[in-house]
Amino acid sequence: MKSWFLANLVIQAGLLAGLPLLVGCPGMYDAGTDNPVASMIVEGIQGGTEGCHTPANEESLRATLLDLINRERTGRGLAAVTLNPQLNEMATSYCCDMIDGHFFSHTNPYTGEEPGQRALSAGYLYLAVGENLAGGQTSPDQVMAEWMNSPLHRQNILAAQWREAGIGVRTGGQHGVYWVLEFGNPP
Repeated sequence: MKSWFLANLVIQAGLLAGLPLLVGCPGMYDAGTDNPVASMIVEGIQGGTEGCHTPANEESLRATLLDLINRERTGRGLAAVTLNPQLNEMATSYCCDMIDGHFFSHTNPYTGEEPGQRALSAGYLYLAVGENLAGGQTSPDQVMAEWMNSPLHRQNILAAQWREAGIGVRTGGQHGVYWVLEFGNPP
């Protein structure tokens, strides 16, 4: 049985806010036929250690996941987030770092960088950044449902402070599909 993994972290002005790494459980979500995006799956899933690959439908996956995030936020009276190119690049790059480096963590074990340091390296200035990670989920609705079923991931997605987001999705590595969601609150 395939394992799915989740993790989230919030950095306030470069300081760890104390949210722990979470590991998700398999079978947390079964996309029903009434879900309009249930049929969108990652195309070209690569498993093993062959490296990091771009899904053929990357832009559709990113747009669908952003739509799901904003539905959750606006449905609760929160502002929608917009995609930020620097956060997109940061998220995408970190997917590849995890795949190529054979790890799953908010902290890169080779460089010691955490999300706040990666944001600054990407040229993104912030008051706060947050990060959700996932591995093994094959569709935007599946990863979103798992994040929303996890109290700390849900809290991160529904934090009122976020104005921008970046979404990375790549295939390869141990989990087959890696998702990185970056949130930002620019100054």
